[in-house]
Amino acid sequence: MQAATKKATRGNSAKGVSFVVPVYNKAPYLPGVLDAIKAQRGDFARQYVFVDDGSSDGSLTLLKRLTKGWPDTVIESQPNRGSANATNRGIALAECEFIKFVDADDLLAFDATERLLRALEDTDACLAFGSAVQFDDPGSFDLAAPLPETPGVERLANPLSLAMKNSLFNPSQCLVRRECIDAVGGCDESIVYSQEYSLTLRLAGRWDFLQIDARVAYLPVTAPGRISDDAGRQLQRVTLACASYLRENPQTPPAVVRLACRRAAGRAWHFARRHLGAGIGSQWWRLFVRSRLGLIGRPAGFIDRCAEVYNRPADSAGASARQTTHAA
Repeated sequence: MQAATKKATRGNSAKGVSFVVPVYNKAPYLPGVLDAIKAQRGDFARQYVFVDDGSSDGSLTLLKRLTKGWPDTVIESQPNRGSANATNRGIALAECEFIKFVDADDLLAFDATERLLRALEDTDACLAFGSAVQFDDPGSFDLAAPLPETPGVERLANPLSLAMKNSLFNPSQCLVRRECIDAVGGCDESIVYSQEYSLTLRLAGRWDFLQIDARVAYLPVTAPGRISDDAGRQLQRVTLACASYLRENPQTPPAVVRLACRRAAGRAWHFARRHLGAGIGSQWWRLFVRSRLGLIGRPAGFIDRCAEVYNRPADSAGASARQTTHAA
């Protein structure tokens, strides 16, 4: 049944996979994205959850038309509140044991969900993810091409340090246990446009991940309005998500805290040097040096200061005024 709203059942989750797709102005991409979701192969129950986050390009109308007749489908519409909120709303509507996130401009290989599910379901890891490739021409690959029947699987134990170093995957690459998402409270909505990274950190602090050796997703090289296409905003939201995580988790191991501070300061210094003309002696260079010497004070506050660089115009690269921002 298709419905505008539907109350999710909590407690014991139903077997199967809920596809959770936040949508904001993705009308040109939706036909291909929906075709790939509908074509997912495998013997598992499935639910489809779409949250339109205040689109103004007809995405909501198109969603309703293209999914007409789909079983177990929920379409929710809300004013624009950002991808973190839209993702959390989708999670709240999801009823299945596993959640397959899909960005509304990405394409899934037809075997993607089944291979991730097979790797994850008989383990105690919280999520499994595969690789992705960017594309210019959607005709340059075949989503129906079979993935390896038994792809290699690597267990990433205590993956928080890895996640602090780099974003390990985008939402379309992973499958997650819903009970784990519920346990950590979903995405951090204080980082408005950072749904996947804040959730990755929260999960990585508590459970192991699995990485499968299979290409499960295809990501367009460019997509109008996509936050990740703006390098400064992307770095800012990653940095602020790290600060928020450390603020929420004061018992984070010291080695991980030091790593997070070094990564934040290193990114800020390199960005300031390349894009703002900052030099030796600037505040960004000083933060970089302090991170290497372990002179970080309050870690979350230190990382917040590093995030300020992404708000600065080039002529203020050496300024010292504090302008902490909590949303990309």
